[in-house]
Amino acid sequence: MKIFLRTFIILGFAAGLIGGYLLTVQDKSYALSDLLGQKTAILPKAGLPATPSQTAPAIQTDSPATSTPTETTDPKPVPADPAAPTGFSFAVIGDTQRFDPKNPTGGLQQAVQSIAGKNVSFLMTSGDLLSSCDGKDKCRDNLQQWKNILEPINAKTYAVMGNHDRTGRSKADRLWQDFFDLPKNGPAGFEELVYSFDFENTHVVVLNCEKPDENALGREQLNWLKSDLARNKQEHTLVFFHAPAYPVSSKQGESLDTNPDDRDELWRILQSHQVDAVFNGHEHIHSRRKIGTIHQFVFGNTDSFDHDLPEPDVADYSYRGKSFGLVTIQGAVVKVDAYAVDGTLLDSFELPR
Repeated sequence: MKIFLRTFIILGFAAGLIGGYLLTVQDKSYALSDLLGQKTAILPKAGLPATPSQTAPAIQTDSPATSTPTETTDPKPVPADPAAPTGFSFAVIGDTQRFDPKNPTGGLQQAVQSIAGKNVSFLMTSGDLLSSCDGKDKCRDNLQQWKNILEPINAKTYAVMGNHDRTGRSKADRLWQDFFDLPKNGPAGFEELVYSFDFENTHVVVLNCEKPDENALGREQLNWLKSDLARNKQEHTLVFFHAPAYPVSSKQGESLDTNPDDRDELWRILQSHQVDAVFNGHEHIHSRRKIGTIHQFVFGNTDSFDHDLPEPDVADYSYRGKSFGLVTIQGAVVKVDAYAVDGTLLDSFELPR
């Protein structure tokens, strides 16, 4: 009996010690959690399943633990295709022989101001810059006044000789060659009076229908033209001369139609080499007309007196008044716009492809 009581007392004492120890551990757990500043749950006793309240919370971060940081940058611009056509434009003025250098609102001055805002690559004329040129000092002075008015355009000018520009014949030729700086690749004796040049994807040809005689090109120019066009590899070809091959109004019988054999051979050459368009002056109107496969554009009154409009159905379009042209070429597209000198758009035509 004594042995039993002694054993019971010892076991009870041991149990008390163990219970006190566990209570102390629990207290220290809470104290530690308080020091850490977060609720750290008591670990469950071995052999018991965890409950939601006993599961340690996940640590929150700015991005998921499984993600990989990536740099965000502005998208790079796509480089332009170097083969893509950039396009260009040029202006056409014609028959300015009535210009007055003292009149700031004259037709030529208005056209220049309108063209200056269009950022053209160069300027073409269609002849009759002056009312006359005898090849002497007065003609040179008039050409200089004409050139001064063009200064705001700030672009290369390619001049075409008209009948009024050659009243002094060979003397006028020499003055023209001395005054302008134009290509010298024409036939012998026609340097800077007949020439051609390339600009981007376009070949431009300038002929002279006043030399040696009015309203004809003659064998020398026609042979040179055939050779020039045979060498041409450009996508577009445009041809300039003063008197139209097919006049539509007041200059019928006073243009290339007075020499039909010469005119017809010219047109056959142009068509056989797929010329896109021909530009003329001489008739003091603006007109557009298709002959065969070629469109003929007349810009014959930027600063002159008016001629009559054509009869119905002779021209595809016509305008009576002072005007100029703007030709825009973008790859395969050629567009010809006609403007009044004050900048009002009159007609817009895209050549068929």
